[in-house]
Amino acid sequence: MLGAFPDMGRGLGRHMADFSPAEIGALMTTANRRQFMVGVGTAAAVGLPGHPAASATGPGSDAAALTYQGPELVDANGTVDWEAVRAEFRLDPRWAHFGLFLIASHPRPVREAIEFYQRKIDADPLWADEQLFTPGQDIRTGIKAVLADYIGGRAEEISLMPSTTIGLAMFFAGLRIRPGQELLTTEHDFYSLHESARRAAEKNDATVRFVRLYDDPAKASGAQMVERLRRSIRPKTRAVAVTWVHSSTGVRLPLAPIVDAVAEANQGRAESDRCLLLVDAVHGLGVDDVAAARWGADFVVAGTHKWLFTPRGTGMLWGKAELWPHLHPTIPTFEFTPEVDEAWLKRRPLPPTRASYVSPGGTFAYEYQFAMPAGIAFHRRIGPHRIKARIHQLSDHARTELARMPGVTLRTPLDPALASGLVCFEVAGMTPAQVVARLAERRIRATATPYLPSYARIGTGIMNSPAEVDRFLRAVRDLRP
Repeated sequence: MLGAFPDMGRGLGRHMADFSPAEIGALMTTANRRQFMVGVGTAAAVGLPGHPAASATGPGSDAAALTYQGPELVDANGTVDWEAVRAEFRLDPRWAHFGLFLIASHPRPVREAIEFYQRKIDADPLWADEQLFTPGQDIRTGIKAVLADYIGGRAEEISLMPSTTIGLAMFFAGLRIRPGQELLTTEHDFYSLHESARRAAEKNDATVRFVRLYDDPAKASGAQMVERLRRSIRPKTRAVAVTWVHSSTGVRLPLAPIVDAVAEANQGRAESDRCLLLVDAVHGLGVDDVAAARWGADFVVAGTHKWLFTPRGTGMLWGKAELWPHLHPTIPTFEFTPEVDEAWLKRRPLPPTRASYVSPGGTFAYEYQFAMPAGIAFHRRIGPHRIKARIHQLSDHARTELARMPGVTLRTPLDPALASGLVCFEVAGMTPAQVVARLAERRIRATATPYLPSYARIGTGIMNSPAEVDRFLRAVRDLRP
């Protein structure tokens, strides 16, 4: 056995293998859910519904179950020890790290989960095969259950992806588009979204249109952004693709009225002409404490390794169950079901598309994928609402002070309703690359946005402190061309 999970509840003293799927589901949907997530921690994927690995035998099976053994991060009054949180990351303490929204640093529980699964797979590679391809006991079902619990959806609505880029590519490459239809996105979106849309349009003799939601991001208006988007939707618009938090400017879109605008455009349309709303949530998911599956969007894509702390190379594409048939699968799935097997062996077409059909097959770094629940457990251990407050506190302070500095132009809105963890700015007489280089001389990590126009940019995460933000602000004040 992989060991007992005493932290799952006082007096339970039971092994994961002893819990039925119904019991686990009840634990995760009651007041005990957070205690369950903490207790299971990095071994969550091993014992979630339908998965037998908690009683696995063979090389490595005598390893103790992974439970969180670190310092208490939140006291009885709900106060977070942010220094203890920072200590969970192997970040060089000589530097102030404001670029962790690009390539994430793994917190200790995630590192331990990866190492645990890596040892398991190295000792018995077929163990991983059993977790993936034992009929009815696919470990990915448990991983998706943890993700679904976090975003407020259902496991069967989630397609696991290695990144936001691959999730975007799977959506656009699979979208059923007719010649003459169009895809609508914004000028502010990232390369991966633009290119995925362009290639899908080329393949289907369709077009891509771009709408400019704001002229000056610092003066962006929620009402103006929604109205510009609303006016741009036409009868032939097959999909609207937007990014929740723009990595180009730090602007956070008001999603609720955008959902309403797309719903209005769909009135009277045939289902095959439905305008689908896709939201790239990569720089908001894990920052703002929201249930992404309940926004009203049709599809949500996100790499989950940035702000949500799952391992690098992990992510998801979520979609409403009834809307997955609007997509063709692109890469053969390795989430085998009787329907998938029958379609292949009997040379028949697949039934209407489900989320699992869109998950790309092939071999992945499974120790990273299996460890996804560890990141979400770590996130929950701190508390999504506390994380949101911390990130906004730091970014609000940075924006406010940058806006006051002579020679500095803030490019992210001051309005907290339109901002998140990303802060973009310019320094008179200096290019963004020069700003980044000069900050690096003082051991401060920042980035330059890969857009036109380009801005200097920081991201305030839970690894950062108010003192580090002040250190950054002093360094910007001292900059001279």
